[in-house]
Amino acid sequence: MFTLPTIALAILFASIIGLAFYLLFGRGWLQLGVFWLVAVFGFFVGQIISTLMQFSLFPIGSVNLPEGAATCLIALFALRAFWRVETPS
Repeated sequence: MFTLPTIALAILFASIIGLAFYLLFGRGWLQLGVFWLVAVFGFFVGQIISTLMQFSLFPIGSVNLPEGAATCLIALFALRAFWRVETPS
């Protein structure tokens, strides 16, 4: 189902999305690592769901970019909603 180039390209796209999300909303090294892990996990969930449903909007090879990016962003925003960092007053 997933070949090595597909996995590498999916991790690359997820890493770009996770880094952009960190640059917009993140603080600290811990959040960078967690955002990256959640981005990769979310992207692969989108890949698996779109593969099982046999739906792909604009595939790049075997990578379903819009579906993977959408689930990646959903996962990141869900994480952000649950992980609020208190700012010092």
